[in-house]
Formats: sequence, C-alpha cells, structure tokens
Amino acid sequence: MTVAHLPTRPAKFFDPATEVHYDEALGSWHVFSLADVQRVLSDVECFSSGYGLTDETRPLANAVLSGMWAADGQRHRDLRAAVADPFSPRVMSRLETLIRAIATELVDGLDPGGFDVVTALGKPLPTRVICHLLGLDLSAEARMTEWLEKWYQDAVTTNTVPRQAEMAEFFAAELERQRVEPGDGLIAELLAVQASGYLVDGRPMSDWDLVGYCAMLLGAGVDTTAATIPNAVLFLTEFGCWDELREDPSLIPGAIEETMRWYPVFPGPRRQVTRDVTIGGQEIKAGEWVSGWLSAANRDPARYADPDTFDIRRRTRIMTFGHGPHHCLGAGLARLEKRVLLEEMVRRLPLLRRETGAPLVRRQWMLDNLETATFRFD
Repeated sequence: MTVAHLPTRPAKFFDPATEVHYDEALGSWHVFSLADVQRVLSDVECFSSGYGLTDETRPLANAVLSGMWAADGQRHRDLRAAVADPFSPRVMSRLETLIRAIATELVDGLDPGGFDVVTALGKPLPTRVICHLLGLDLSAEARMTEWLEKWYQDAVTTNTVPRQAEMAEFFAAELERQRVEPGDGLIAELLAVQASGYLVDGRPMSDWDLVGYCAMLLGAGVDTTAATIPNAVLFLTEFGCWDELREDPSLIPGAIEETMRWYPVFPGPRRQVTRDVTIGGQEIKAGEWVSGWLSAANRDPARYADPDTFDIRRRTRIMTFGHGPHHCLGAGLARLEKRVLLEEMVRRLPLLRRETGAPLVRRQWMLDNLETATFRFD
C-alpha cells in the first residue's frame, strides 16, 4: 500500500489496544502488545523463523532465505557465530571514519534547491558501507539497489521474497573471485572460516551458506537503514527538532531512537507456530503464522509514557531491531550510520526543510519506507 501523507502513527490496525486476531487475507494472526510480541520473537520452541530453504539443489531454493534470518536452532547459532562479531565496537570505531567520509561527500553533493532524501542519502550511504564491509567494488552499488527494490515490489511477506537468481549468481561468482584474489572484507573472512572446516548444523559450511550470508547482510544492512534515514530526516524536521539538534548534537543518539520507535521500517516480522499455543486468549494451531507488530509494541503504554508523543529526549529501549535470538546483528552499524550522517547534516544544513509542494509518498506493508520526499536548504 502506498500513501501520500505524513502520518503520526503507523496504519490504524497496528495498535497495542487491538486484540489478537486472525487476518484471512494474509493468512496470519496479528499480535500487538509489547509482552505478546516479545514472546513471539523470543520463544523459539513455539515460534519458528526456520522457514528458509538451505539446500541449493532444491528447485525452489532462495538465496535470500538461506541466511541466518530464516533459520533457527543450531543452524542459526552457527551462521551468526561464523565471523566473530563483524560489528564489534572495534570494527565500528574503524568504520566511523569511512562512514563520515561517505556522509560528507553525499551531503556536499546535495542540491540546495531540492533533493530526494531517499535517492540522495538513504540508499547510497548504507550501500557503500556494505560494499566496503563485504570487500566489493563500488560498481556493485547500483545493482544492489535494484535487487533490493525488486524484493519489496514483489514480496508480500518475509517468506514470499522473490528468488533473485541474478543476485545469487553475483555472490557465487564473487566467492570464486575472492578465492583466487582474496579481498580484505567480510567475504574473505567467511571464505577463511569455510576453509578452516567450520560446521553449520553439523555439515561443512557450503557456498550456499555463504551466498545466504551475503544476501542477508545486503537486505538487513542496506534496505532497513536506507529506509530509516529518510524517516529520521522527515520526522526530525517536521516535528521541529532540527534547530535543537544543531544547538546540541548530543541529543542526536536519542533522537535516532525516537524516530525508529515512531516508525519501525520492518514493522511486523512473521513466525510459524510449531506447537499449539494460546496468545491473548486465542488458540493458535501448529503450522499457522503469527505476525508480531513491532510498530504496535513500540507504542504500548505499558512501557512508553505518552506513546503518541514524539519526544527526542525519551530514554527507553525500543523493539525496532527485534527481540530474542534474532535481534538485529547490525543494530550498532545502523545506529552509527544514522548518527554520523545526522551530525554532518545538522552542522552543514541549518536551513533544511521539506519541500511541501513536492510529493511525499510512503509505501506501507512488509517494509514501511518513504518512496520519495523532497527537501531543500536554500
């Protein structure tokens, strides 16, 4: 669904007060309260993320779903631990200089009379960072952006993401290239782990596992950040916080948290029920699907005082990066990218404002992101 407005909250039925109910159109139960969403995302004995296809010989194999985000149990733990914390504080410290250089270049290249925040900032910053992390040439940037756009044009839910054979072939070829000419990024590290005899759920780590890891990093590391950057710029300018941040940049980390609480870009992760359970008084059978709405959990008055008030001084944990074993591995990187970019923007663009005469278009469903939003600073 695409809408052209500036909503103050996600779609109406993503509401903490709404009871657990079944959606015939999506074939999924909807869960809204903070406690219920946390249960769905953390109780891996009852709610499974393991709907991915892990064997490349199967005719419907999907590289995107062979990554850790579509795996449970030992496979998930092994894939997550394959590289010792690729987003550790040490790595983040090293990356900050790179991210600031990219952010500075992008901000310096903006047109004062009008620019689209999605294409000028939202997409290129995280794409270039992920290219660097993987050890890829920046020539892959445009191709990655195209693949990501196709995901969300065609997908209805997380387990209907299109196969993207071209992307799988690209990463498979890159693995072969870096075996011959090792790079200095994450792909080279993964190849070294594979060569050491590392096991994934008791089997030698396969190239398909590596392709899935790269595809997962592309989706989780690029597309979500590419959506949260425009959201942050939009909300912080529309709700009158820009001057405040410029005067006191120490408020930026808290402001980032509030923009992500306000509109989580991946609002409703799904899980498959593995055994009969009861949630909110509803009996849910094994084999059925449950969507845990982060967008509602982030506004649950049980945790958040005045949840429909946008407050950059709010200090509380948010659900936007998930909960439990699948809590986003790259949450620290996403926060770092947004912080550095906003620091450069509030310092360099004191007159930044939205161009109200230009379209403001938001796509709401599996990913809640802006399609276009024009800003100016002349």
